[in-house]
Amino acid sequence: MEIQLSLFEAVLDLIYIDLRIIVGGILLITGTMYWLYKKNKSIAKIRMTITLIVFYYYLCVVLNHIAGFPAIKEFIRLSALGEPLFNPNINLIPLINGLNLEFILNVFCFIPLGFLCPMLSKLYEQWKKILLLGVGLSLVIEISQLFTLYRATDINDLIANTLGTALGYLCFKFAFKLKIVKSGDQIFSDDKSACYLPIIYILFIMLMIFTQW
Repeated sequence: MEIQLSLFEAVLDLIYIDLRIIVGGILLITGTMYWLYKKNKSIAKIRMTITLIVFYYYLCVVLNHIAGFPAIKEFIRLSALGEPLFNPNINLIPLINGLNLEFILNVFCFIPLGFLCPMLSKLYEQWKKILLLGVGLSLVIEISQLFTLYRATDINDLIANTLGTALGYLCFKFAFKLKIVKSGDQIFSDDKSACYLPIIYILFIMLMIFTQW
C-alpha cells in the first residue's frame, strides 16, 4: 500500500504544473490562436488548439520535472545553503553504461517533440530541421544542468534525446501516411506563420520556469 501511494505521489509530482505556468500557457495559446486566426480564418481551430495545449504541457513536464531546468528560486536556495551555483558534473564518454533504463527513458522523453513539431509546421517535416531542433533543445538542457545540483551534463542524454526526436518524427510520418494526423502547413493552408511556434513555446516555458520564485 505504501509503495502504491509513493508511486501515485510520484506521478502527481510529475504531472503537476505551477498555476503561474498554467495561466501563462492559457494566455500564450489564446494569443497564438487569435494571431493565427487573424492571418488565416480557415485555420483548423480545434485541431491546432489541442496540438498547442499538448505541446505546451509536454514541454512543461519535460523541462520542469524531468530535465530540472534551473530557476531563480533554486539559485536562492543554493546560495542560502552555501552551495555553489555552478556545479559541473560532465560525462563525455558515449554509452559508458550501455543502453540502460535511464537512456531508454530519455529516448521516450523526446519522442513527442519529433511527433508534435511537424503538426505545428511543415518546416519540421524536413528531418534535418527536426533533428536540429531536438539536438538544440537537448544541448540547452545539458548546459543548464551545469547550474543545477546533483544533475549531470551527459553526452548520452544528448544521444538519447536526438534518437527520441528521430523516432517521434518517424512515428509522425507513419501516422501522416495513414492520414491519422496532418502537418502544420495543411492545417494552415499556405500560411507559414507557425514555422517558429515550437521555438517560441520552448523559450517561453524556459523563461516561465527560470523566473519561478
